[in-house]
Amino acid sequence: MNVLSTLCERPRGWASLRVDGELSELESALLDAHLGRCQPCRAFARGAEDVAAALASARLERPAPLALLLSVSRSAGRRHRTVQALRAAAAATLVAAVAAGATAVGVLTQPPSAKATRVAMVAGSDSLDRVRELRRAGLIEQNQTLENRAIPRNKQVPGESY
Repeated sequence: MNVLSTLCERPRGWASLRVDGELSELESALLDAHLGRCQPCRAFARGAEDVAAALASARLERPAPLALLLSVSRSAGRRHRTVQALRAAAAATLVAAVAAGATAVGVLTQPPSAKATRVAMVAGSDSLDRVRELRRAGLIEQNQTLENRAIPRNKQVPGESY
């Protein structure tokens, strides 16, 4: 900030206060002394007086009727609710799309399982005994597979710990 603007800051505030009639006698005397030697501040004070005079001479506008204000307010409220509903729908759609994409990626990138699960298809006319036989046959076959594997049972070498 340069020195001129620092010296002129307070007098310009006083010029604005003078236009509004809020300047004390001491401040008014200090402002007059400053304006006598500072041309940029004189121009600023003249501009503030011109703006105040233009505002004072302007015709006052009548406020809009209350019915019009209420109508505009209701219309804006409806528009706001519609926009909120659209935003919520868009967010829900985005969440559903992300979830579907994540599920698809998970299914596509999932490694094939080491052991396929057996599924028994049973017609509605088959009896429960037939279903039990299928289940029992599967268990027997699975047990035989385990027995064929050489699984060490408690073969701990002395001195070793698990």
